[in-house]
Amino acid sequence: MRPTRWSVLVALLLSAAAVCWGVLRVAESRGASLPPLQWTAPLTIAFLAAALLVSAVALRRRLRGVPGTKPPQPLGVARMAVLGKASSHVGALVGGGYAGYLVLLLPALDIGTRRERALVAGAALLAAGLLTAAGLLLERTCRVRPTGSDDFDSPSAPA
Repeated sequence: MRPTRWSVLVALLLSAAAVCWGVLRVAESRGASLPPLQWTAPLTIAFLAAALLVSAVALRRRLRGVPGTKPPQPLGVARMAVLGKASSHVGALVGGGYAGYLVLLLPALDIGTRRERALVAGAALLAAGLLTAAGLLLERTCRVRPTGSDDFDSPSAPA
C-alpha cells in the first residue's frame, strides 16, 4: 500500500464539491428546496476524527514500546493503516460535498435559513478536514521504516 498523496485528496475534495454544487444547483433551479442540514453531522464527523486521533496516539505509544504497553500485532497495525487511508479519503469526499453545498449558499447569506445551513456546512467542512488530518496521522503512525539491508525497495538490494 502506498502512502496517501495530497494531490489525490485535493482531487477528491474538488470533484465532490463540483458534483454536489452542480446537483444542488440543478435541483434548486427546477424548484426543489435544498435538503436540510442537521448539527449532528459535523458533531459525528468530529467525533470520528477524535477517535482516530486517540487511536493514532495510543498506537504510537505501543509502537515505541512505552513501559506499560504491549507491542501491537502486525496485522492490527496493517488494519489501522488501512483505516487511516480510508478515513482520509472519506474525509476529503465528505468535505467536498459540504464545500459544494456551502459554495451554493454563499451568494444569499442574508436569508436566515441559508445562513444557518451555511454555518452547519462550514462546521461540517472543518470537521471533515479534521477527519482527513487524523486519518493521515494514523496512516503515518503505521508506516514501516526501512531497516538497512532488509530494505527490498532499495537499488542496492539483490534481486
